[in-house]
Formats: sequence, C-alpha cells, structure tokens
Amino acid sequence: MKELLKSTTKKLAERDENLEDMVLAMKKEIEELKGVLTIYKTALSNGMLSSRPKQQAMDVPKPEKFKGARSAKDVDNFL
Repeated sequence: MKELLKSTTKKLAERDENLEDMVLAMKKEIEELKGVLTIYKTALSNGMLSSRPKQQAMDVPKPEKFKGARSAKDVDNFL
C-alpha cells in the first residue's frame, strides 16, 4: 500500500512540474503576443497599415430625361 501511495505521489509531482512548465511557457508567449499587439495597435493608429489608396470620385455620365419613349440605340450609346 505504501509503494502504491509513493508511486502515485511521484506521478502527481511529475504532472505538477509539467503543468508548471506549461504555465510558464504560456505566460511567456502571452507577453510576446501582447508586445506584438501593441505594435499593431500603434501602426493602426498611425495609419501605416492602409494598403489601398484613397478612393477618388468618379465622373459617371447621367442619362437624359425620359421623354416617353426610348430607343435601344440610346441605351446602347449610354452604356
């Protein structure tokens, strides 16, 4: 019975150490990700990540007023 208890205690201690190592690794990774996030937030606030140029107004032709009838030729010319 004592050997079983010692064996179980040893296994639990090993798992505890492994979990502590995993937690430390995750904390380190979280700190690194926070740093990267800060960099991205700064870049976004400065407008450095806008990859597309500003849109310019387009001059679109307007059709003539409707006079009761339209021919297909007028539509083709407009298009």
